[in-house]
Amino acid sequence: MAKISGIMKLAMVAGPTVVEVVRKFGPTLTKAMKENPEVFRVVQTQVNRMAKARKSGHGSEGLRRRVNILRDQVAYLHASADDARETRHAEEWRRQLDKIDASISVLGAMGKETATREEEHIGKRIDKLSGEILSAFIDEQEEDAQLGRGPGL
Repeated sequence: MAKISGIMKLAMVAGPTVVEVVRKFGPTLTKAMKENPEVFRVVQTQVNRMAKARKSGHGSEGLRRRVNILRDQVAYLHASADDARETRHAEEWRRQLDKIDASISVLGAMGKETATREEEHIGKRIDKLSGEILSAFIDEQEEDAQLGRGPGL
């Protein structure tokens, strides 16, 4: 059970939506820790990456690090999609991440006060997507494990 509390601590640093996802998937993660530790490790690694990126700072580079982590998860989700619905979700997340990345690119052209407000807005958009994508990522990891496919990422 110590590892579950550890992933919850990481989730708290990664953001409120990540905390909710980890809380929601607590029983699934506990089961994975016992039955398929590799799946648990992959999820734990992703939450750790998300926490480090969020903690490492704000500004354009910090926001880009967070977007790139989500891009990795979306790439996995797209590659392991089992039906058109999953593919559409992954493609929509990719489009949203592209839009966020474009928003990050123009921060340097803004005044300091405006850029700070926009960074906060972008951070909230990333938080929201983090919850959605991580939730789908955990579901897909569990599904792949049940189907005998190894964990990804």
